[in-house]
Amino acid sequence: MDSYEQNRSPTPPIDMFSEEFSEETQDSLNPPVIDLYGVLNVSKEATEEQIKEAYKRLCRTFHPDKHVDPENKRAAETKFQVIQRAYEVLTDPTKRTIYDMFGEEGLNTSWEVGTRLKTPQELREEFEKQAKLKKEHEVENLVKSKGDIQLSIDATQLFDPYDSVSYRRKNISSPSSIFENIEVTQLFLKHSFETQIKPQTQAFVVGQTIIRNGVGGGNIVGSIRHTFSPHFWAEVGSSVVQPRITTAKANYSFGSDGFFTVSAQSQTIISPPNLSFTAGRRLGENTSGYLSYKTGAWALGPWGQNDSYSRRERSSAAIGINSSMEKSGYGLEIQTSLTNSYISANYNRKLFDIYQIRAVTTLSTSSGLTAILLGERKVAENTKLAIAIEFGIPGGITFRCRLSRLGQRITIPIHVSSEYNFKIALWGTLLPVITIVAVEQTILGPRRKKKAAEKLAILRERHAEFISTRKREAEEAIRLLQPSVERKVEAEMTKDNGLIILEAWYGNFAHIKEASTENQYGDVFDVKIPIQALVFESQLIIPGGYSKSNIIGFYDPCMGERKQLKIKYHFQRKLHEVIVEDKVPLACPLRSHIVPNNR
Repeated sequence: MDSYEQNRSPTPPIDMFSEEFSEETQDSLNPPVIDLYGVLNVSKEATEEQIKEAYKRLCRTFHPDKHVDPENKRAAETKFQVIQRAYEVLTDPTKRTIYDMFGEEGLNTSWEVGTRLKTPQELREEFEKQAKLKKEHEVENLVKSKGDIQLSIDATQLFDPYDSVSYRRKNISSPSSIFENIEVTQLFLKHSFETQIKPQTQAFVVGQTIIRNGVGGGNIVGSIRHTFSPHFWAEVGSSVVQPRITTAKANYSFGSDGFFTVSAQSQTIISPPNLSFTAGRRLGENTSGYLSYKTGAWALGPWGQNDSYSRRERSSAAIGINSSMEKSGYGLEIQTSLTNSYISANYNRKLFDIYQIRAVTTLSTSSGLTAILLGERKVAENTKLAIAIEFGIPGGITFRCRLSRLGQRITIPIHVSSEYNFKIALWGTLLPVITIVAVEQTILGPRRKKKAAEKLAILRERHAEFISTRKREAEEAIRLLQPSVERKVEAEMTKDNGLIILEAWYGNFAHIKEASTENQYGDVFDVKIPIQALVFESQLIIPGGYSKSNIIGFYDPCMGERKQLKIKYHFQRKLHEVIVEDKVPLACPLRSHIVPNNR
């Protein structure tokens, strides 16, 4: 068997961030809590047998009875207490369920969940119920209610290219005259909420109204959705007032790789409902594609032949592809129809890690060429502000401002030109981009880094004793591991497929340019011995989901900053090298780790 193929847990792609400081610096000044899974180096899905095996391996080194030297015995007792607690919690179904959901705080809380004869699944359900009841009141109004207000403004009189300069000066020389030259053309209001009727049944109510040039109307739509299984749900709905519209929709998912959706909409019983079919499938790790077909108005024999009201609905077919990555994404859609065929492309990307930039271009047989450039930023804890410019031929130019907070959204489109104007389009896109980049580079970016550095300094000063203690404990663990690691290295060297760790460093490598200078910086820590100690049967497995500083023999040398693990190792007489993020799982050996030409 191929020695590489024995490893079934490949390492995910390295996740590279542009920020030097981690989220824990931004969110908290508290020292990290020890993760019990990390202590035993097991995954959060580990079985009881896997936990016991990991515990036995650690006991061979850290059980106090294994040491005679008083100093080593004292150090082993300290480590063994942590190992023993991790084992006791993770092998007790009740304690493990509480720990998985609420951490150490949950273990120190008194829970009234019935008799001790309940299964782990029943206990988990009861804990989840209590947690849900505790938070239900806080989040009820945040997630179950959504509102949308859109106020459309016509400001073309302010930018009318046919107006003379003298007329413009005369009419917009004061704030009051500016308001005289703008007009509110449309007001759109929409509000929706949902409620849980039964565990698998939800009810939705949507009310909306629109007023355009003094004339308006509205409707209320209610629907009920029932989830029959994890893969299938269906819903039916109807409007309350005229025009009476009845809808039905069903969705079936094929695991995480595909789905199929069918929907129907009818305004009258004298013709068949308009049908829509959509099928989607995952095409790659971050890419999916879909096909869609709408029947429009159609007839089944005599049924629907005399219905002229819905004949404006025409059939259409569309195909699209979407890709979504951590910091960017794109989409492409092509639709063909008797009334409106188009091709649309969009691209979005994170800028400076706080701005979301989105560009959309559409070429349509009905509305011509349209392009939209949108920028969005989080301005408060639950608030986002977005500004966009939309220009089209022949649609003109429109600026949009959108404020979103906790499901509530206000949008103000301002129509500034009824024709395409190159100067307005240029300055409407170029000036905001230049302003954002300049302000970000000269003011906001340096200010954020300064605040993060100040917070980091406070964090390390406040917990200097904690960091020093953790470093001493890590060095003591390395001293205890040294003899067994030397024997393990000798055993690995006798194998044809032995895995030998040459170097291993843990910490922040942002300021380190050469591999030979790692030990000159306090932001990294030599973990060669702890990593070699984790090698079992010529394989190294480190589960993800928790910080590697929890592993015995590790400590956090750069609290509050981004951390990585860098390893160089020999396998099958070839040099390998890998760098992984702190909470990303690691599996060695892998062919992807081979250093080209053994540099």
